[in-house]
Amino acid sequence: MGLGVKNLTRSKIGRAFSAIRDRDIAAEALGINLFKFKMYAFALSSFYAGIAGSLLFTIAGGVEPGTFNLLYSIIFIAIVIIGGAGTVLGPLYGAFFFTTLPGIIQAVLHATGLSDTGFFLNAGEIERIVFGFFIIFFLIFEPRGLWGIWFRLRNYFKAWPFSY
Repeated sequence: MGLGVKNLTRSKIGRAFSAIRDRDIAAEALGINLFKFKMYAFALSSFYAGIAGSLLFTIAGGVEPGTFNLLYSIIFIAIVIIGGAGTVLGPLYGAFFFTTLPGIIQAVLHATGLSDTGFFLNAGEIERIVFGFFIIFFLIFEPRGLWGIWFRLRNYFKAWPFSY
């Protein structure tokens, strides 16, 4: 599915999606039919949401409306924001970040001894606070997410001895 998205971003439709995302009025001035391509984007995102739902049903054995609460919705959006919106690999970086972060938080709490004491916040609440902090941090200081950081590091080391 990722390869399909990568191919789509390099096609005429993908370039139209990017133009509409960046500046829809300018894209319309260039002759891109906004309604048509927004419907394409809606249909494509619905297709991917359907595939994700069917995979969840296959893994979990059943799905009910209570499965997706507000916290999961925020986490899914945060994965895209922190990983890097508008990229194929960004959500993978964000998912890796969000799956490893609870373990790191647990290790830090255990090492500092805060997990065993009667601390006023439990580990789950501290995880949510740290998740919120990282969402705000990436929105303000690094809007391109982890992928943007990786992209800059990679380009820096491409011309490393002669970087300017």
